[in-house]
Amino acid sequence: MKRYEQVTHHLREQIKSSQLRPGEPLPSLRSLSERLAVSKNTVIHAYQQLEAEGLIEPRSRQGFFVSHSQPQPELSATPRPVTLGALALNVIRAASQSDLQPLGSADPDTRFPARTQLYKTVARNARARAHFQPAISHYQPPPGSDLLRARLAHHISETAFSCQPQEIIICNGTQEGISLSLRAVAQPGDIIAVESPSFYGTLQCIEALGLKVLEVPTIPGEGINLSLLEKLLKAWPVKALLLNPNINNPLGFQVQRSHQEKLMALTAPYQLPIIEDDVFGELNYQSHRAPPLKALDSDGRVILCSSFSKTLDTDIRLGWVIPGKFYEEVNYFKYVTTLASSGLIQEACAEFMAERRFARHLRRIKRTYKQRWELFAGDMNRCMPSELIYSHPEGGYLCWLELPKGCDGDRIYQQALAEKIAITPGSLFSTEGIYRHCIRLNFSVYNGSSEIRNALIRVSELVRSEIQRAG
Repeated sequence: MKRYEQVTHHLREQIKSSQLRPGEPLPSLRSLSERLAVSKNTVIHAYQQLEAEGLIEPRSRQGFFVSHSQPQPELSATPRPVTLGALALNVIRAASQSDLQPLGSADPDTRFPARTQLYKTVARNARARAHFQPAISHYQPPPGSDLLRARLAHHISETAFSCQPQEIIICNGTQEGISLSLRAVAQPGDIIAVESPSFYGTLQCIEALGLKVLEVPTIPGEGINLSLLEKLLKAWPVKALLLNPNINNPLGFQVQRSHQEKLMALTAPYQLPIIEDDVFGELNYQSHRAPPLKALDSDGRVILCSSFSKTLDTDIRLGWVIPGKFYEEVNYFKYVTTLASSGLIQEACAEFMAERRFARHLRRIKRTYKQRWELFAGDMNRCMPSELIYSHPEGGYLCWLELPKGCDGDRIYQQALAEKIAITPGSLFSTEGIYRHCIRLNFSVYNGSSEIRNALIRVSELVRSEIQRAG
């Protein structure tokens, strides 16, 4: 057997035995050649062979990754109402309990200096207001603070795409932005296409507005299944497409530029509105963030929604919408829904964004979350059973775990909660119950302490027991 064939066989067996898991990066050419004492050309030849077999795939400027070869989930491809029930609210309530180990709800670590600085600014401005007593008070009406919009536009233009202040509407977090956007493009009974799995908050927005959901499988590491989406757009009167392409929740991957371009070209003939949830977009592990879909929007049909919730603090409840041609509709619905967002918080956030403090904070938390992912992944490899497949996020702080079919993530959630550990069951991420065998974990505060590490070990024991029960 030739040397490259030996290397190919070695890696092929690691992939088939799940030692190398779908979405996981392969070693660099240099590191693998040094480890196996072979030439770089030998490794290149082996990688080319594995790529030809469909076992690995190249990603621009990132190297080679194990292909996501597991079959796509079976979906009905039929519009249906959303009925998630109270479980999602219970997950959020559990996450707020201070005595639980926080591996559940998608909350960021708040122990960064920037958050302290922001709240000191809020406190200082609140004291100033306490000493200034006008005859009457005023709302900060839509579209929001001119200064905050100007500083957001400057930041977005520097990091993502060209943006003007007058394009931005301030709202109460990404969730409200998505809700306002759905109201702007659809009416009760209309069909909204979403990727699957999909963040449960998105599904609940659709539920609350009386809309129907059409789930389209996401190919992990690539994006929404475009060939199936094309068939569904021909078959159903879809009013909008709702996506989370930049650091997807729950899968954690970044949709590549080529896939984004194909998506925009596919939906262009339908002039299909696209609502883009970009709340994790700033948190990719690369030095520069990947451009959102909005950067490719030439006709104003992409509505971008984001906020400070994942980068600073969920409790700020301040976000923004860039609605394109739907500006007037979104602005009107903001006015008649919640009228205004806190002027005090807008003022403090505008002040915080001065002098590039936000940019420095982003660099710090991206570096920290990447380090925590590496620590978390190492512990996962040591304690989780081999039958489990887990995602390898390219940013953020969420990890998606897939157990063998027949396992019950809801059962693991209840068992973990009884032991003061918060996790999120996968059943929430679809209207059809197809991810009941999955769970999502949050590693934002995973710093290697004995408490958080023991919590992960206990979750792994519950996972192992569930796999044995289902087997």
